[in-house]
Amino acid sequence: MLKVKIKIKEVLKQRNLTQKQLESMSGVSQARISKLTKEDRQEVNLEMLTRIAAALGITDISELIQFEEVPDIENEPTLK
Repeated sequence: MLKVKIKIKEVLKQRNLTQKQLESMSGVSQARISKLTKEDRQEVNLEMLTRIAAALGITDISELIQFEEVPDIENEPTLK
């Protein structure tokens, strides 16, 4: 099963930036940036990602998003 991974944490670390600094640069609140970085996030707001990418000068979306293979727990055979 594929899951969308948002790589904001990694990008901020590489660029030595904080979520608060990104908030100032992008106009996206730090709380929303934090929610985007959570593993259990269910939705991704494309407008917010676009603003974040623009603020960071990212033109290749793969710098910000990637698919990640995760085990499909619901369809795994059960051990007896």
